[in-house]
Amino acid sequence: MQLPENVQKFLEKPNFAVLATVSPKGRPQATPVWFMLDGEEILMDTSQGRVKLRNLEANPYAAIAVVDKDNPYLYVQIRGEVRLDFANGARDIDRLSMRYGGQPYKYPPTDSPQKRVSLRMRPTGFSGMGMG
Repeated sequence: MQLPENVQKFLEKPNFAVLATVSPKGRPQATPVWFMLDGEEILMDTSQGRVKLRNLEANPYAAIAVVDKDNPYLYVQIRGEVRLDFANGARDIDRLSMRYGGQPYKYPPTDSPQKRVSLRMRPTGFSGMGMG
Protein backbone atom coordinates (compact mmCIF):
# COMPACT_ATOMS: atom_id res chain seq x y z
CA MET A 1 0.00 0.00 0.00
CA GLN A 2 1.16 3.52 -0.68
CA LEU A 3 1.13 5.79 2.36
CA PRO A 4 -0.84 9.05 2.03
CA GLU A 5 1.16 12.12 1.04
CA ASN A 6 0.83 13.78 4.48
CA VAL A 7 2.22 10.63 6.17
CA GLN A 8 5.09 10.48 3.67
CA LYS A 9 5.89 14.13 4.37
CA PHE A 10 5.87 13.44 8.13
CA LEU A 11 8.29 10.53 7.62
CA GLU A 12 10.77 12.84 5.87
CA LYS A 13 11.66 14.38 9.26
CA PRO A 14 14.55 12.55 10.97
CA ASN A 15 12.56 11.40 14.00
CA PHE A 16 13.42 8.08 15.57
CA ALA A 17 11.14 5.08 15.11
CA VAL A 18 10.46 2.26 17.52
CA LEU A 19 10.43 -1.10 15.74
CA ALA A 20 8.21 -3.74 17.36
CA THR A 21 8.75 -7.43 16.54
CA VAL A 22 7.50 -10.68 18.07
CA SER A 23 9.72 -13.58 19.14
CA PRO A 24 8.98 -17.17 18.09
CA LYS A 25 7.58 -17.66 21.62
CA GLY A 26 5.19 -14.73 21.16
CA ARG A 27 7.08 -12.22 23.29
CA PRO A 28 7.03 -8.62 22.01
CA GLN A 29 10.29 -6.73 21.59
CA ALA A 30 10.71 -3.02 20.78
CA THR A 31 13.86 -1.19 19.71
CA PRO A 32 14.50 2.46 18.73
CA VAL A 33 15.87 2.58 15.16
CA TRP A 34 16.90 4.96 12.44
CA PHE A 35 14.63 4.80 9.40
CA MET A 36 13.87 6.51 6.12
CA LEU A 37 11.20 6.26 3.47
CA ASP A 38 12.77 4.62 0.40
CA GLY A 39 10.25 4.57 -2.40
CA GLU A 40 7.24 2.68 -1.02
CA GLU A 41 9.29 0.92 1.67
CA ILE A 42 10.47 1.94 5.12
CA LEU A 43 14.24 1.31 5.28
CA MET A 44 15.87 0.39 8.59
CA ASP A 45 19.10 -1.43 9.40
CA THR A 46 20.48 -3.78 12.02
CA SER A 47 23.45 -6.00 12.70
CA GLN A 48 23.54 -9.79 12.55
CA GLY A 49 23.02 -11.41 15.93
CA ARG A 50 20.44 -8.87 17.14
CA VAL A 51 17.16 -10.01 18.70
CA LYS A 52 15.05 -8.01 16.23
CA LEU A 53 16.74 -9.77 13.32
CA ARG A 54 16.13 -13.22 14.81
CA ASN A 55 12.51 -12.27 15.44
CA LEU A 56 12.05 -11.06 11.85
CA GLU A 57 13.65 -14.22 10.46
CA ALA A 58 10.98 -16.22 12.33
CA ASN A 59 8.08 -13.80 11.70
CA PRO A 60 8.47 -11.04 9.09
CA TYR A 61 5.53 -8.96 10.33
CA ALA A 62 6.32 -5.90 12.42
CA ALA A 63 5.22 -2.38 13.27
CA ILE A 64 6.98 0.92 13.77
CA ALA A 65 5.85 3.94 15.73
CA VAL A 66 7.28 7.33 14.82
CA VAL A 67 6.70 10.23 17.24
CA ASP A 68 7.46 13.83 16.30
CA LYS A 69 10.32 14.97 18.55
CA ASP A 70 8.86 18.49 18.67
CA ASN A 71 5.23 17.46 19.31
CA PRO A 72 4.67 14.08 21.03
CA TYR A 73 0.95 14.25 20.17
CA LEU A 74 1.84 13.91 16.49
CA TYR A 75 2.71 10.33 15.56
CA VAL A 76 2.15 7.54 13.08
CA GLN A 77 2.17 3.77 13.48
CA ILE A 78 2.88 1.65 10.40
CA ARG A 79 2.36 -2.10 10.16
CA GLY A 80 3.92 -4.22 7.47
CA GLU A 81 5.96 -7.13 6.25
CA VAL A 82 9.73 -6.85 6.47
CA ARG A 83 12.11 -8.16 3.82
CA LEU A 84 15.69 -8.83 4.93
CA ASP A 85 18.42 -7.60 2.60
CA PHE A 86 21.83 -9.06 3.48
CA ALA A 87 23.56 -7.57 0.40
CA ASN A 88 23.10 -3.81 0.96
CA GLY A 89 23.38 -3.35 4.73
CA ALA A 90 26.69 -1.45 4.66
CA ARG A 91 25.46 0.98 2.00
CA ASP A 92 22.13 1.50 3.74
CA ILE A 93 23.57 2.10 7.23
CA ASP A 94 25.68 4.86 5.65
CA ARG A 95 22.55 6.39 4.09
CA LEU A 96 20.79 6.30 7.45
CA SER A 97 23.84 7.69 9.27
CA MET A 98 24.02 10.59 6.82
CA ARG A 99 20.32 11.31 7.48
CA TYR A 100 20.71 11.31 11.27
CA GLY A 101 24.30 12.42 11.81
CA GLY A 102 25.54 13.97 8.59
CA GLN A 103 28.44 11.52 8.19
CA PRO A 104 29.07 7.89 7.20
CA TYR A 105 28.46 5.25 9.87
CA LYS A 106 31.27 4.70 12.38
CA TYR A 107 31.50 1.01 13.17
CA PRO A 108 31.96 0.06 16.82
CA PRO A 109 34.53 -2.70 17.53
CA THR A 110 31.83 -5.39 17.63
CA ASP A 111 30.42 -4.51 14.20
CA SER A 112 31.57 -4.56 10.58
CA PRO A 113 30.13 -3.82 7.11
CA GLN A 114 29.71 -7.57 6.51
CA LYS A 115 27.40 -7.88 9.55
CA ARG A 116 24.92 -5.18 8.47
CA VAL A 117 21.43 -6.16 7.31
CA SER A 118 18.88 -3.84 5.72
CA LEU A 119 15.30 -4.17 6.89
CA ARG A 120 12.76 -3.14 4.25
CA MET A 121 9.19 -2.84 5.48
CA ARG A 122 6.37 -2.77 2.94
CA PRO A 123 3.45 -1.03 4.68
CA THR A 124 0.16 -2.92 4.93
CA GLY A 125 -1.62 -0.45 7.23
CA PHE A 126 -1.16 2.66 9.32
CA SER A 127 -2.82 4.83 11.91
CA GLY A 128 -1.82 8.05 13.56
CA MET A 129 -2.65 11.13 15.56
CA GLY A 130 -2.52 14.66 14.23
CA MET A 131 -2.07 13.60 10.61
CA GLY A 132 -4.98 15.77 9.47
